[in-house]
Amino acid sequence: MNNKTQSAYLFPQNVSYSIEYQKENFWRCVYSSTSSKALHYKVVLPLYVKPVLTKPTEIEGLGITMIGLYQTTKVQAKPYLEVTIAYETIENEINGSDWLYHILDLMGEVIIDKRVFFAESGEYTDVLTQKMYDSENMISRFRVIKDSGMEAEGANFFLIKATCHKENYVVLNEDILQSIAWFTLINENEWKMAESLKSINADNPEKFSFYYPVSWSVKQAEDSILGLSHYTLAHIIGHNKKNMINLFFMVPGKEVTAQFISDTMFKRLEDIFHIGSPTLKNVMNKRNVKLDQLWTAQIEINNEDKKIRNLLTLYVGCTESLWFYFELISPHPDQSFYDWAVNKRALEIILNSLNNFDSEFNNIG
Repeated sequence: MNNKTQSAYLFPQNVSYSIEYQKENFWRCVYSSTSSKALHYKVVLPLYVKPVLTKPTEIEGLGITMIGLYQTTKVQAKPYLEVTIAYETIENEINGSDWLYHILDLMGEVIIDKRVFFAESGEYTDVLTQKMYDSENMISRFRVIKDSGMEAEGANFFLIKATCHKENYVVLNEDILQSIAWFTLINENEWKMAESLKSINADNPEKFSFYYPVSWSVKQAEDSILGLSHYTLAHIIGHNKKNMINLFFMVPGKEVTAQFISDTMFKRLEDIFHIGSPTLKNVMNKRNVKLDQLWTAQIEINNEDKKIRNLLTLYVGCTESLWFYFELISPHPDQSFYDWAVNKRALEIILNSLNNFDSEFNNIG
């Protein structure tokens, strides 16, 4: 998933067109062709691009619904350009970027450039791709946004795609950027996540707090190790609720390293998975300023015939004197993308909110 090749293509961040040029060469489309107000949008398109399809139409094999197709409808001064808008409603909280990469995998698009953006509501991405359609080499630019559902639980995940032939991309790259950059929801919500959040506030082994998605159930485990606080988080996988996340908190009585913490805590898993403690890698932490250290490792765990694949992800770090060791077990994304994405996002929320009193999570009301 999410593979990127070396790019030699322009990938502008800002449109250089003047206001006067935009007024003369673009038009604002207001979409309200569905009864769901949550899907109504506005988009700015070149004058030579016109509506072809506005009735909600499911795209076979992708699990998404198209709610706008706009194309160059006749030979004009400008080459062919196509703009597509589609969405999927997802019940549980995941990253917009993970969702888009999954759709791109299903479509067979090859990522040639991308930019990643972070917010309290998750990770988003702006992606440039390439794909062969028979003998036609097409370049596309995708953007993803999400918005909590107004009429149902979950969130709507939207992709905006602008496509042209490879040989015309140099001419059209700014028209493409303009087409995807000015997409907005008419009835946009302030809350962007698919779920609301709950919090844990504890005093042992010292004060700490974090948020987690409401669809998860949390239980404090009774461990026999003095000074160790242990929480388990469970979620529905298939039709069964399973413990997917272990959170351990501790205040060591001596100076320790993240690798020492990991090696010590991992001993209880060695006989289960028949593997040794993995070597941690340092994480460039940009999302929680309260974390003084953050390290991670990931191991693929398969059954004997490798028909069932799982990932074990570890995070180890500290905030002042409080150390933590987190474990996440999840299905491999190639076998169960949505379960993997839900699990991944839940642990991200916990990490991003841990003792992070300046986080916007604290303004959820």
